[in-house]
Amino acid sequence: MKGPPASRIVAAAITILVFASSITYYLTRTSRFAYPTFRYGSVPDGVCDGNTDDDVSPQKQVIPNLVHYVWLLKDGAAFQLGFKAFVSIYSAHLFLRPERIYIHTDASPETLSRARLSGTAWTKRALAIPGLTANHVEARRVTTKGVEIVQMEHKADFLRMLALRDFGGVYLDIDAVPLRDVADLRNSGFANVLGGATALSMKHSGYINNGVMMSVPNSNLMKIYNHAAHEFFDGAWATASIHLLTDLANRLLPLPSEVLILQPQAFAPTSWELEDQKRLFLPRLHASTAHQWGEVGDGPAGTCRDALAWLRRRENDETETWELDFSSTYVLHAFDDEIARIRGWDHEIDVGYVLSRQSNYACAVYPAVWDAVQRGIIPADEVG
Repeated sequence: MKGPPASRIVAAAITILVFASSITYYLTRTSRFAYPTFRYGSVPDGVCDGNTDDDVSPQKQVIPNLVHYVWLLKDGAAFQLGFKAFVSIYSAHLFLRPERIYIHTDASPETLSRARLSGTAWTKRALAIPGLTANHVEARRVTTKGVEIVQMEHKADFLRMLALRDFGGVYLDIDAVPLRDVADLRNSGFANVLGGATALSMKHSGYINNGVMMSVPNSNLMKIYNHAAHEFFDGAWATASIHLLTDLANRLLPLPSEVLILQPQAFAPTSWELEDQKRLFLPRLHASTAHQWGEVGDGPAGTCRDALAWLRRRENDETETWELDFSSTYVLHAFDDEIARIRGWDHEIDVGYVLSRQSNYACAVYPAVWDAVQRGIIPADEVG
């Protein structure tokens, strides 16, 4: 019995090959993620009122040297800050040298007085940092459109927008740690300075990090952002915060000196995802040498030779293979909500952990913590 003609065999093979190629393309093809967009027709012109001087050119505006945190209490809770909160606030004091550090909180004056007198050691140390000022606020429970605001994080989102709109300055999440001064950014001539967010997957890439934001008072972006958040808030985790901010900032980029968007390395060199939190917090076997990323005069002075000298110094730095380079990072947004899932250590982040310099987080915040030790703010008996 004769087999099928050779032409039929070839045709069948080609059909199978084409089918397999189609399946492979479907499963492996690259795609462009569609970022959420918003329509701003419902935002009224009235939100643009409030400039103290409409004739001031954006190029002449300077972002005030004010720092803002938001700290809300659960019902009946005491005002209590931990070691990592102290590290952030003290680093802001040390490197940014702000005129004032605001903590926008719903804690009552009586609650704050008790915290200063009989709170935890880190609470008392944080509240004693020069320039720290508590600003009493009431968190919104519903938007202006009547949508209930349930999550504490969402309530904090609305408060950070208001702080920057009304005061201007630098907003920091409590897990965001300044590593160097941001004066060059505040004086850049832009009304708003934002930074991208690092991500390990395409789905999460391309967004702006709302844990570190800078603005002049009553900037166009912040006025529109504040009102639009009420328009579009739907209770979802990121709709009226990261998604809205990313869309709005990118749309306002064409306006002269309105918004500067920096690379993720500037404010969020690591992501919130578990693998990056391992890279940041997991202790290693060998300690690193101390780096002073924010040291005065450590960067290029402006000439080509200065720039080359800077590059050579960085290349000659002795670093461990696991170390991340934070030399171009202004603020380290140290996402830490997945720490409990990291295996291989006791999850304790304290003075000893930082001074051992066996993790990227420890290396990054070491200069500020060591400064606090030398000044006696952290007692010698806690150094170990």
